[in-house]
Amino acid sequence: MEYLERSGHLLIVIILLGLSIRLILAPYSAGSDLAQFYGFAGTMIEHKACFYSYADATGFWNKGWPYPWPYVYGPVMAYVLGLVRYVVGGSVRAFWSGGSYYVYVDPTWAFSVKLVFILADTAVALLLYLLIREKSQKLAILGAALYYLNPITIHVSAVYGMFDELALAFFLAGLYASRRERFSYALYGFSLAVKHTLLFPALLNLWDAFLNGRRAISRVLFFLLGALTPFLPMMLFCPSSLKGLPDLLRGIQVSYPLPVSYSMNGVSSLATYLHITGGRDTLFLLRYWYVSAFILLSLVLIRHVFNRNLVVSTALAYAVFTATYWRVNPQYLVPLVAFLILLAAVDMDITGVLSLFTVVYAGIWPIMQPSAFWFHVHMENPNWALVHFVDSITFRIFSDEPYVAYSVGLTLLLYALILSATLPHLKNLKAWLSEREWVRA
Repeated sequence: MEYLERSGHLLIVIILLGLSIRLILAPYSAGSDLAQFYGFAGTMIEHKACFYSYADATGFWNKGWPYPWPYVYGPVMAYVLGLVRYVVGGSVRAFWSGGSYYVYVDPTWAFSVKLVFILADTAVALLLYLLIREKSQKLAILGAALYYLNPITIHVSAVYGMFDELALAFFLAGLYASRRERFSYALYGFSLAVKHTLLFPALLNLWDAFLNGRRAISRVLFFLLGALTPFLPMMLFCPSSLKGLPDLLRGIQVSYPLPVSYSMNGVSSLATYLHITGGRDTLFLLRYWYVSAFILLSLVLIRHVFNRNLVVSTALAYAVFTATYWRVNPQYLVPLVAFLILLAAVDMDITGVLSLFTVVYAGIWPIMQPSAFWFHVHMENPNWALVHFVDSITFRIFSDEPYVAYSVGLTLLLYALILSATLPHLKNLKAWLSEREWVRA
């Protein structure tokens, strides 16, 4: 009992420390997406259920958007942004001066939106603790600390400002509620309506549903219910707005990801670097990313047939996504960190060791970066003391080569842990096939 009490106190200390860091940083920095979110929020308030009819980049300036970036997500975040802007207001100023383009984000808007992300981040840390606690109280505390105090999760939620942790929180809630199967699958579906980058883990869970036979239909139906419910207002009041949704959700065309320092996929980073420095046409390496994704995800699905550990298989499915997708942005590492912490807590062999190392490795990127950039580029009146402090604790690397090396290292680590976790199970598949009469025939 005394040990549990100490563990509870330690968890509170971790949460208070991580939360304090986030709340100190949040009002004084802003990524470019936060400025664009303000435009999206205005469009949601103006057009409501017809939002997706105006979600492409056509006439972006007249819409009050600072950048020609379309809205490529599910409707949940659009609702959240519209609500935040309606409640707190705020402002974004975008203008040309002296041949340069300036975009300034009001601290009120930056902090208010980030507060949603920070709360989601906190929920993720607590869910990790709850998911791991049954195995080990010590591991649960360590898992929460590795996530909540990781530089990459702090950077994404409190410095730059992106919402991957919001989708992740709903997905992890689904894993935690796995005994209530229908509710759990509704949460998985809902997470995709927040951000569809969790597609591979969702597919894994649907695969698990089909492996369970007669219960599959109800699980799939609740999954669809969770995914489609956020679209219901649009279906009822402006169904025509959904016609262009597939094109928006498909995202951008495969291209060289720039800047190289923001590419987390080793193949893409190296291909882009070779193209920039040597003029080589390496785009084909990116264009067929789905081939390696299909192979690795198939290995994970085969593994799950013989080892029905939903947490492990879900973590591996997301690792496949970050190892293979051609455009892995820094925010995609937030779910990766969380899933790999779960994987390490369950699997203590070489895969677990690789997972823990990758969690720590992911946190190096914001320290390599000149992260203070986000504390002044979009802030009209920067907190220069904080800018200088962030400069003092980061390496401020500007050249591309270290980032290419970093992303290649990350991709190699992911391939190693995926293969170490899946290839040994192929012998089970071979044994299973050898027992089939049609194979012997």
